[in-house]
Amino acid sequence: MKRKTIIETILHLIFWVICCYYFTNNSFLRFLSFDIREEYYSLSMIIAVIYLNYFWLIPRFFNRRKLYYYFSLLLSALLLITTLEFLMLKDDMITYSSNTGDQFQNAILKWEYFGILFRDTLFAGFFTMFKIYRDAIKANKLLQEVNVLEKQKMRTEINMVKSKVNSHFFFNTLNSIYSMALEQSSETADMIVNLSHLMHYVVDDSEHEWVALNKEIQFLQNYSALELTRHQYIAFNFTIEGDTSQTKVPPMIFEAFVNNAFKYADDEGRGIIKVHLECQPDNSLVFCCENNTRTTNNTKIQSTGKGLRNTHDRLELFYHGKYQLETINETGIYKVKLVLDTKY
Repeated sequence: MKRKTIIETILHLIFWVICCYYFTNNSFLRFLSFDIREEYYSLSMIIAVIYLNYFWLIPRFFNRRKLYYYFSLLLSALLLITTLEFLMLKDDMITYSSNTGDQFQNAILKWEYFGILFRDTLFAGFFTMFKIYRDAIKANKLLQEVNVLEKQKMRTEINMVKSKVNSHFFFNTLNSIYSMALEQSSETADMIVNLSHLMHYVVDDSEHEWVALNKEIQFLQNYSALELTRHQYIAFNFTIEGDTSQTKVPPMIFEAFVNNAFKYADDEGRGIIKVHLECQPDNSLVFCCENNTRTTNNTKIQSTGKGLRNTHDRLELFYHGKYQLETINETGIYKVKLVLDTKY
């Protein structure tokens, strides 16, 4: 038996011993000339109803929101034991008031009945409130434990997805550097230096669940500068509107969209990429990325779709549906629009 259960049982026993002592010495329902055993019988019936309510009625009906059945059964039980207790004492009360008039005798009997009902109701009410209070504490403690587990689970899932994002990012960036190394480009060394700066953000800052939007913007600008070293033919435009100083976002949440824009932009010298980010007054953040698409089929480019899948998974983990993601693939133009609720 658990320690708490033992302590609770002892406290209940002490309570009823005190009640028994009080009943047999100070009961307003019994005169000293009456049989003391009647108080023990009465107390036994009260205890039976109280623990019937404590262990069966409350868990089975009250906690399941079946309030009509709960109060009906509890009231019926109280009326039943009140009637039985009254019948036990009725003859004694009639004998005690035999020398009084019928009107006074009836008044004493009514007082006896409603006094017993009032007393038993107080006992039942006290234990009901005690039980509900204890159950509420247990439920709150269980809810806190569930919340802790959910947060731990969510943090684990976020870290798993984040590791996929980081590895996917490095894979794509190193492929770009590898391509330039094959071409023996003089800018390969500069790209490696830029990559080292990006790695600082990816490895250090992205360990946090949320980062300042300004840091994310700086990362996108640095990443775009690295890609533009290789894709010099692309006309790149990055615009920002609104106050970005008070907003936080998950790290690298926009990277996959910008990466795909560079990957699939026109490769015949007419590449155009437009990135627009706006913090609106209603606390929503709008991210748009647009690029014209290739007119030729480049078999060297193979897409696994992992970047976009990882981004979608992270959006669900962080925003739980509090976002809008729309993609439009028109003739020669591909657009992505992401709206985030920054109040979440």
